[in-house]
Amino acid sequence: MNNNERSSMDRARPESIRRSRSRVLRYVIPGVAVAGIAISLFFVDFNTVRVERSKLAISAVERGTLEIKVRGSGQLLPRTIESIGAQVNGRVLKKHVQPGDVVKAGQLVLELSNPQAVARADEAQSAWQGALTDLGATESELKTDLLNQEIALTQARFNLQSAQLQLEAETELKAANLVSGVDYKRTQLNVAQLKRALEIGQDRVNAIRANIKMKVAVSQARVTELARALERARNDVNNLKIVAGIDGIVQVLRADIGQELTAGQPIGQIAQPNSLYAELRVPARDAAEVQVGQEVLVDTHNGTVRAQVTRVDPAIANGTVVVDAALKGPLPSGARPQLAIDGDIYLARLPNALFVRKPSYAQAGSPVSVFKLDSSGDYADKVVIRSGKLSLTLMQVLDGLKAGESIITSESGDWQNKDRIRIK
Repeated sequence: MNNNERSSMDRARPESIRRSRSRVLRYVIPGVAVAGIAISLFFVDFNTVRVERSKLAISAVERGTLEIKVRGSGQLLPRTIESIGAQVNGRVLKKHVQPGDVVKAGQLVLELSNPQAVARADEAQSAWQGALTDLGATESELKTDLLNQEIALTQARFNLQSAQLQLEAETELKAANLVSGVDYKRTQLNVAQLKRALEIGQDRVNAIRANIKMKVAVSQARVTELARALERARNDVNNLKIVAGIDGIVQVLRADIGQELTAGQPIGQIAQPNSLYAELRVPARDAAEVQVGQEVLVDTHNGTVRAQVTRVDPAIANGTVVVDAALKGPLPSGARPQLAIDGDIYLARLPNALFVRKPSYAQAGSPVSVFKLDSSGDYADKVVIRSGKLSLTLMQVLDGLKAGESIITSESGDWQNKDRIRIK
């Protein structure tokens, strides 16, 4: 073998070695990769549902003072409200105020027009004055009759006295036989007649006096009746001017110029702004423990003011209970009747309580299933805890959790029936 052939074989051998190495690497590397993947997959948990952490609400269990409160919404209302209404039929002639105006008691609000009411008042005035005139004439006539009868009675009394004097004189003369028996008897008869006439005259005077009393009473009753009718007619005319009965702010005024109003028709309200209270509507499920005397924090959305529960309506309407609260302290600026408000009612204060943010599905005093995070925070296991009292956003924990542990408080999804989830 010459040098050229040897040199050619030497070059062929390294190429063969490289080819063999390349062939080995081509099969070994994929094998190693597959083996690594297999080993990794061996430790991967395929049976546990994975949930994105960003979609979960997680809350830590705390220990401290827990304030139990419920929330209601409502409005500020005045304690003193006057309803404005038409007292008589009439057409609106003038409007002197508008809603929002501040008015004083007695201030003119509306003027109505009713010509018939004015005419009735004039007629009633005339009728009353006529009755007064008739009463005076009746009294004068009856008094004249009484006076004439009293004069006649006086004359009868004088006649009787004269006859009695004559009888006394004749009685003495008769004893001396100076008067005939016939004359004496005639004088006795005359005295008896005059006595009877005097009695009849006295009865007639008494009857006239009784008649006067009765007729005057009848006439006076008529005068009184017509006076009352006149007063009613005048009131109707006066009521054509509608005035404010209290100091306050006009809340509503439903009347336009030219509008016909009927008696008794309500047309507005006046409220006193310095006597406001809070009317809150609390969901019936939360109102069971609301009691008179509990503290309330009222939010007017422009500030807060303390209050105290003064009344809890026993009835439930539209799933809510009405709770009234008296305001304490100065009101925030802008506070006015019918202002929309929110209010937190403080039911209790629990010191050294274990609590956590309230899951939306939790119920007071009932077992609750929650997902509790393990120490790594990567897994959550379903556990059953026992809840206590519920507040607006917090739940008292009586058993099943410890301070520092965390639970998922958001609504569970398709993993709610799982016992364990993986948080990624």
